[in-house]
Amino acid sequence: MIRWYLQLVLLLLLLLFQQPSSSSPLTPSNPSNPLPPSSPLIPSTPSTPYRLHRTHDSLYHLNDFRLPYPVYRFCMGDVDGDGTTDALVGVIKNTRFHREKGRRIFIFKQVDGKPRPLWMGSKLGGILQDFRYLPPADSTLTRKGTIRSLETTTDHRYVVAEYQWEGFGLAFQRFLIKNTDEETAQKHFNQ
Repeated sequence: MIRWYLQLVLLLLLLLFQQPSSSSPLTPSNPSNPLPPSSPLIPSTPSTPYRLHRTHDSLYHLNDFRLPYPVYRFCMGDVDGDGTTDALVGVIKNTRFHREKGRRIFIFKQVDGKPRPLWMGSKLGGILQDFRYLPPADSTLTRKGTIRSLETTTDHRYVVAEYQWEGFGLAFQRFLIKNTDEETAQKHFNQ
């Protein structure tokens, strides 16, 4: 009994003092692969007001906001065009309307110096695999950035779509490519 207890304590100590690893890259084909451990993942500075900190594989904090889900993507940009930086956090969770765990996008705004939810999306058009933020190409026309998504369809084909903030949520803008294979979709997603 004591030997079992000592092995358990040793295992816990090893896990506690394990060095951060960057060997587990994010891959769209593996939605359960969260960001590798780090402390913090993104430091907060005056120009980047958000800091994402990983406590363990399914508990993160965006500054003081508790995110009890695995995180697969974190980026920042002005989503709604108000001139302030928003945080975009990709989490893995189920929702009220979609019982299967999947990749979701949460968007946060700074309110009195603290991150507060602006939008906690349950679904885009397809099955979300990954997303990225793109700043506006011409800031004289709009200050709103674009969210580019890599999605799959129910028949396992890939699409790359773009969304922009409209009122209360993300509105579809256009497809970059649809009904394609993963490799081609990845190329368009990364452009």
